[in-house]
Amino acid sequence: MNEMSSSKVEMTMDHLENATPKISINNTSSSFEKVVSACTGAVITMSFMNPLDVVKTRLQESSKNGTNQYKGTIDGLSKILKNEGIFALWRGLLPGLVMALPSTAIYFVGYDYIRDSTRESRYANTALDNYSPLWAGGLARTMSALVVSPLELFRTRMQSAEGINGFGDVWKGVSRMVQIEGPRALWRGLLPTMLRDVPFSGIYWMGYERIKHRLSERNNLSHFQTSFIAGASSGMIAAIITTPFDVVKTRRQVSSDAREARVGYILKSIMAKDGASGFFRGVVPRAVKVAPACAIMISSYEMGKHFFSNRKNQLE
Repeated sequence: MNEMSSSKVEMTMDHLENATPKISINNTSSSFEKVVSACTGAVITMSFMNPLDVVKTRLQESSKNGTNQYKGTIDGLSKILKNEGIFALWRGLLPGLVMALPSTAIYFVGYDYIRDSTRESRYANTALDNYSPLWAGGLARTMSALVVSPLELFRTRMQSAEGINGFGDVWKGVSRMVQIEGPRALWRGLLPTMLRDVPFSGIYWMGYERIKHRLSERNNLSHFQTSFIAGASSGMIAAIITTPFDVVKTRRQVSSDAREARVGYILKSIMAKDGASGFFRGVVPRAVKVAPACAIMISSYEMGKHFFSNRKNQLE
């Protein structure tokens, strides 16, 4: 899968001004309603997409070990099914679901608050306001990553672990790591995670608003279809661009050796073993997972707000 043209991500100022009023966050929805809508989409998304996330993690981990035992996404799926059973594809789902609630709440409500605050401030209708999807999304994702990083580390190790005793082995490994390195070890991989998620979030929201604005000009598409297509397209673009950061993040989190977990060591190791292509290891399952995940998330979010809005109107 080739990197999309930069024209898919960049916005002109004029287009931003037209797209801004169509921002998906609706001021008429309460914070609670937004959280419920977003978390519903998160649970559905993670339940369906977890197998691809497991395969992506295994592909990146096997490359690190030099085994390259999985030749690709389909090969990875078939081998995991054959050797470990179907439930192995949902390994790490529970900590992922536990992680979804605080992550989604902080991300969506935080994004809404930051962007609305800018719109109502003296910076309204300025360049800062026009580009607010970029920086507001990045800032909201930063706050979210700080809170859920320990759970993300545990989930990644669960997905990379093989065998039926994966949970017990991972728990012992994480406990031993904390004893040796201290609680800060739970935030291992935070920097690569933020380098992946912060630009991803900014690219996603900017791309989403641009694509949604263009699609909304077509009368043959419903609001749900517009949100779904725009979410999938912008999600795939952002996923491809930020895959190198995802590879580094995974390597750091699955490493049991503090020296091998250093970013510099990981970068040299990837270049030595796989070359530049190693930084895009797992890009296919990542893009295939992220595109529908973003589509489900944003469309569920929009439909959830629509549901609450209709219910309010009926009660009134």
